[in-house]
Amino acid sequence: MSREALRDFLRAVEHHQGLRRDVAQCRDDDQLLALARCHGFNVIQQDLYDDARESAITRWFKTSRIQRSFQSNPSQSRLSKSTPPQSPKT
Repeated sequence: MSREALRDFLRAVEHHQGLRRDVAQCRDDDQLLALARCHGFNVIQQDLYDDARESAITRWFKTSRIQRSFQSNPSQSRLSKSTPPQSPKT
């Protein structure tokens, strides 16, 4: 539930200039969490940690060579659909 509260808080920050200004003045996580709670969002420290970790993993996959192995090559997909498999020659 609190991760949902973090998403809601971030959405509110994006849409409200005054709240954005208040967030920019926060010097640490404790101030940010207090501000979120002050505005009715039940955000906890673990939410910030989880969000940072998820973001780091996402960035890693975007730059990793491993990511490419999970994507199918469109030209190979078309070939496999249009070309029937050939039986081995003996």
